[in-house]
Amino acid sequence: MAVKGEFRTIDRIKNILLPSHRKDVKVGIGDDCSVLDVGLEKEYLLLGSDSIVDGRHFLYNIPDRSLIGRKAVGVVLSDVAAMGGYPLALTVDLGVPDYIESEHLEEIVFGMKFLLDLFDVDVVGGDTVKSDVLYLSVSVVGKVEKEKVVLRSGAKKSDWIWVSGPLGGSLYKRHLLVSPRIPEARFLVQNFHPTAMIDISDGLVRDLFHILEKSNVVAELVKDKIPVHKDARDWEEALYMGEDFELLFTLSEDESKRMMASIGSLLYRFYPIGKIVDGGAVGLYLRDGRSCYPLSPRGYEHF
Repeated sequence: MAVKGEFRTIDRIKNILLPSHRKDVKVGIGDDCSVLDVGLEKEYLLLGSDSIVDGRHFLYNIPDRSLIGRKAVGVVLSDVAAMGGYPLALTVDLGVPDYIESEHLEEIVFGMKFLLDLFDVDVVGGDTVKSDVLYLSVSVVGKVEKEKVVLRSGAKKSDWIWVSGPLGGSLYKRHLLVSPRIPEARFLVQNFHPTAMIDISDGLVRDLFHILEKSNVVAELVKDKIPVHKDARDWEEALYMGEDFELLFTLSEDESKRMMASIGSLLYRFYPIGKIVDGGAVGLYLRDGRSCYPLSPRGYEHF
């Protein structure tokens, strides 16, 4: 039987490999990064990886191939942001097909270097292999303070749901211009106490369900509160298109009110879009005026 369905495949892999046998693995498969306690007094180590493939996540024949490298680095740095951490170093595995030209490869690497320089991150190794299709697989090592690490599993009843920017329309171009929200994430963990967080790669609804399932809670989104990006053709793209790479997080009611009270003076803009309304079950609803109806975990799947 053919392998089909990204999340069903992940679940089958997890069933074989989990639980972890090592006490220094604090968080394994199932979050944006794994969390390791390697004996540092104040910090955990973060490990993550992401891959992008020609024809699936980008098209090789785009005018500016530096954006391919930028996306390859950006998506994995976005995972570190979702944990509240900061990146240190990357390794890059590169699949090289016959159709790639040397000057185009250099363009791609310069696109990687843009984000490496911006976030003071080094590439410290990797691998190259002959391949039928161009792909880049990037692994990241980062750190986060032990008291500031944010998982998907901490959302609670009465928490407010927030996003770090407008959503939708990303696949028309913006998905290549990945800007990891590391500064925003660091600001959040240093000034507030997010209870759960994820980056929006597979769509607001799909990724919110990851938080709801890990936290075992029910949420309600308010349609009029969801910020829709000017690139979106309709508001449903804000719910389902994905590849926005904005932060999606929860704050307690008290912390949310504190943020609302100072929102005009904050360094970054954050948008409240709903609330956690119950615990002990998993569900998501959309309130549109006086109507409220359930949402299913639909969004982007890689296969």
